[in-house]
Amino acid sequence: MRQLAFLTSFNSLHGTLEVKKEMFDTFSKSLKEFYIINTDNLVYWPNFKKFSYNEKDIKIKKNQIKQSNIKLFNPKNEKEFYLFSKEKKLVIINNFGKNFFSLKIYFLLKRLNIPQVYIENLGSIGMPVHFDNKNFVRYLNHRIFQEIFSKFITPLLVLLGFVPRIEIHFTSKKLELNQAKKKLIKGYLFKKKLLFAKEYKLINSRSYDSIIEKKYSIKEKYITHLNAEMNGRHEIETRGYLPKDIVERHYFHLRKFLKKLSKDFRKPVIVCLHPSINPREVKKFRKSGLLKGFKIVQYKTKEYIYKSFLVTTFDTSAIVDAAILKKRIIGLWSKYMDVNQIKHSKTYPSIIGFSRINFEDFKYNKSQLLDLLNKNKKKYSFFLKNYHIHKKKLKGSDEITNILKRKYKIS
Repeated sequence: MRQLAFLTSFNSLHGTLEVKKEMFDTFSKSLKEFYIINTDNLVYWPNFKKFSYNEKDIKIKKNQIKQSNIKLFNPKNEKEFYLFSKEKKLVIINNFGKNFFSLKIYFLLKRLNIPQVYIENLGSIGMPVHFDNKNFVRYLNHRIFQEIFSKFITPLLVLLGFVPRIEIHFTSKKLELNQAKKKLIKGYLFKKKLLFAKEYKLINSRSYDSIIEKKYSIKEKYITHLNAEMNGRHEIETRGYLPKDIVERHYFHLRKFLKKLSKDFRKPVIVCLHPSINPREVKKFRKSGLLKGFKIVQYKTKEYIYKSFLVTTFDTSAIVDAAILKKRIIGLWSKYMDVNQIKHSKTYPSIIGFSRINFEDFKYNKSQLLDLLNKNKKKYSFFLKNYHIHKKKLKGSDEITNILKRKYKIS
């Protein structure tokens, strides 16, 4: 019998545990043991990546896991991973990408003959990243080590047989799968089964799984704001720090706008922070007072979206839960945001069909705004049919578990 493991960076494990929570719950209920394995010491040049956690952080992350049969494993080197994989006879879920640094893991998996699968069930939209050319090292890292390897070099190594292929790619993105089939080169490779994955399996999204489970009660008690960091880890990687005065002006106008919404619709505002923000940064943000007067939470985004009268967002994939629930949504942007943030803030409004506004001087008539938000809800259907809902009564995570247990005899 084999055992299932999820390979990922522990540097972003806070967010991963939250985003994959429902899927990990399913694995916990269906399997004797399930492992989450750190890849940070298995990549090329681990020090180059500057992983910013320590053993204390790993203990904090362990406390996020409530199930006794979900276990963290932090191999210090290839040998430790090799011995562990031989003992457990692993099947792994790939969550480490196709960049240069990860190639070392692929070569290791090939040497050990470990089958791998990939799960893409968030129903989110990929967004291109523009890098500030002033920082040449940062730009070079992204363009060569990340983008060129992911799009061209790693797929070529797959075709040549140097990198092992994904056995099954589970996806909820029907539209993107159909578009790939129609492209000249990708369509040919798909037909000949020469793409990175040998097989593609269409499943329901994580968000629709929650609807099937009826895990949360649906109410209209709050205005839920899905906040985006102005100086988050990814933002700093692309353009460095934004000056303090720019950040403060952005939040001054945002706070003013949210207070007006709260007063007009007589609903309290809940600010949800991204799950990937580490506890130290969360504490720092609360102390800053940038969104003073509102309740600030983390790891409760889905719960509050379910209880929302209205949801405001910048560019987070968490907005798909609001779309599935047919909640009123307002997309936000300001002139203080960087090029990526402004571009990305357009993506979900255009695909899902909700309105996007600059909140700095936005004036509205309450009844007209409410009428517009209610009309927008009718536009969500296209997005839901093409990115989320494919089988009305079957949870995607259950389907994944059943297929893996059957194919690999996982216990």
